[in-house]
Amino acid sequence: MKNAPESVFVGSLQKFSVEDGPGIRTTVFMKGCPLRCKWCHNPELIDSQQQLIQSPNNCIGCGYCVEICPQGAVTMSPQEGVVIDRNKCDVCLVCADGCYAKALRPVAKWMTIDEILCVAEQDKGFYDNTGGGITVSGGEILLHAEFVSRLIDEAGRRGINVCIDTCGFGNAQALMEMALKENVTDILYDMKSIDEAVHRTYTGVSNQLILDNLRMLAADGRTVDKLTMRMPLMKGVNDTDDIITRTGEFYREIGVRRVNLLPYHNLGISKKRNVGGTQEEFEQPTEERLTEIEIYFKNEINLKVEILGRV
Repeated sequence: MKNAPESVFVGSLQKFSVEDGPGIRTTVFMKGCPLRCKWCHNPELIDSQQQLIQSPNNCIGCGYCVEICPQGAVTMSPQEGVVIDRNKCDVCLVCADGCYAKALRPVAKWMTIDEILCVAEQDKGFYDNTGGGITVSGGEILLHAEFVSRLIDEAGRRGINVCIDTCGFGNAQALMEMALKENVTDILYDMKSIDEAVHRTYTGVSNQLILDNLRMLAADGRTVDKLTMRMPLMKGVNDTDDIITRTGEFYREIGVRRVNLLPYHNLGISKKRNVGGTQEEFEQPTEERLTEIEIYFKNEINLKVEILGRV
């Protein structure tokens, strides 16, 4: 770990999180992900490089950003407000520094382990009283494995438990080393699709490494009880009878015991637009379908099931 970076790009620290592991938590969202999920709810965290993000509702229309942009990348439109030519923008952030309304801002900032934990420690009383702690998420934490490993160790020295949230697409040894740490109490592990073709189509990568790493964690008695599967569900994409049945059989085979179902929401669409891109819109499974999936996992596979973000 001697070459571990001193800081990483952190998109945000979300305090009082209650759906990223047990108890009340502070979730650390790191920037950079090897997957390109078409439904990603944090698309501004996919790229590992700094980006400029707009908050159009904050804009007061003063036009100062147009005046100070060195590249001439910012213009004003009566219909659209501030318009950024992303081909000209070099993310110098001069406009963000000059925007007191915070309508333009960097997606992330460099943070050290001490800076992260100084914020997290503010709520240690809540963690202690609710069985909470910090959750390290992304992006993808395995892109920052050495830093995250040191973060977990330092959190342990400060009496803070950690939940790691991963898509599983990364180095197996690094993942196991994190998972075995004493103060890592929970592992949230994403299952986008058991089907290889569907996974490649909608995330851009194969699921074989993800499944292999999951088998590794489930096969070890020291880590299997920490595992909770997380399944984002899109109507007609990964909620079909075939995919759900194959997923359930796989969970039973490897000994997974808990699953969270995450019905699709479209919050990523505006975020993607605000960093200069577009995102496809999907549909949630129907309430009836969610209930069918829940009952199948509970009754047929004997899993503990929780549906998060249900509306």
